[in-house]
Amino acid sequence: MALMEYDIMDEIQERTSPLRIFLCHSSEDKPAVLNLYSRLYNDGFDPWLDEKKLLPGQEWEVEIPKAVKTSDVVIVCLSHKAINKSGYVQKEIKFALDKAEEQPEGTIFLIPLKLEECDVPERLKRWQWVNLFEEEGHERLMSSLRIRAEKINSGSESEPNLIQGHEKVTPVKGNETIIKIINNGSKGPVAGLISPLGNMEFVLIQPGEFDMGSPANETGRYDVEGPVHHVTISEAFYLGKYEVTQKQWHEVMGYNPSYFKGDDLPVEIVSWDKVQEFIKKLNKKENTHKYRLPSEAEWEYAARAGTTTRYSFGDDDSKLGEYAWYSENSGGKTHPVGKKEANPWGLYDVHGNVWEWVQDEWHDTYNGAPADGSAWEDGVGACRVLRGGDWFENARGCRSAKLAYFDSTQGNRYFGFRLLQEV
Repeated sequence: MALMEYDIMDEIQERTSPLRIFLCHSSEDKPAVLNLYSRLYNDGFDPWLDEKKLLPGQEWEVEIPKAVKTSDVVIVCLSHKAINKSGYVQKEIKFALDKAEEQPEGTIFLIPLKLEECDVPERLKRWQWVNLFEEEGHERLMSSLRIRAEKINSGSESEPNLIQGHEKVTPVKGNETIIKIINNGSKGPVAGLISPLGNMEFVLIQPGEFDMGSPANETGRYDVEGPVHHVTISEAFYLGKYEVTQKQWHEVMGYNPSYFKGDDLPVEIVSWDKVQEFIKKLNKKENTHKYRLPSEAEWEYAARAGTTTRYSFGDDDSKLGEYAWYSENSGGKTHPVGKKEANPWGLYDVHGNVWEWVQDEWHDTYNGAPADGSAWEDGVGACRVLRGGDWFENARGCRSAKLAYFDSTQGNRYFGFRLLQEV
């Protein structure tokens, strides 16, 4: 069966857009595939799943072949049920095989993905599969998707160089806790603090009030960013001037989990759970209990820095490159912290570079969210919230109100964090 006709304009998209991934699956595997969809979306990709993408009134027999045709990658989700089921899932696989035959040799396009231990159908065995149920399965899948995205965005079919140079960092002398004045440009000085650990700098954030979330008329918003609700931050706190670096992580944990290597690069491939271990060890090391992750409200309050616009510097996407490392200027990697402009309160990289874990559990709406700025933790789900966007996100994904969520036990090269120290 040949692929159906489609409008050629559906194929024309900017190459800086997220990788388009079609999820071929059996309806019996829907829960596992929905979880995969969420993880891919939070990793910065654009997955296509009928339940999420088909609009009421659209003809699925037209839209599904079109989605396969316009995808950059097709993931064929395999299970005992999927292998043994007849029906439309087999047609989807046929659509994918037809598209795969059109790809240049060596292109990563069709990825068999085993949701459980099962046989790979004969017609799919020419492609290396991945076992999602294994510990490193998701990261292996991410590696292939990143290679595919980098080839498309660069226009090259050659393998990218995944070996990153270790950047030399000049050590900063001094390890005493001191209060200092942080130069904050035209906004005036802001009181700050330096931790004994590797001169980890913090900015004092004063109490105040703000409207959290994005209004319905904000360009590029997602429904999950609402409703807008008023939050009161009643106590001052110190927030990390920069994202936690690999050097700082190594000094506490004794190892560096990051994919991109460099002492002053933000640490990544850290799960929320591992960050909690870091905080526990740091508090013990400094004989305190004041270090923690910020709540989501504390993070957004500090990131907005008194603004109500899409970004901490205004609404204009064209200025984002002055403040953030994101898909348009990152070169497909993280960058040393603090190299872009700070927000009005002296915080760096609140837009882009790496997503930042916060304390809160994930909820799909702000209805019922705390109004006092505390973390929203009611034991409902296993996923935790991330804020700020990353080096792979487009401008839309780096707005002040943008949030993502992920399993608290998992980390990847897009996830880092920023510390809060209580006053």
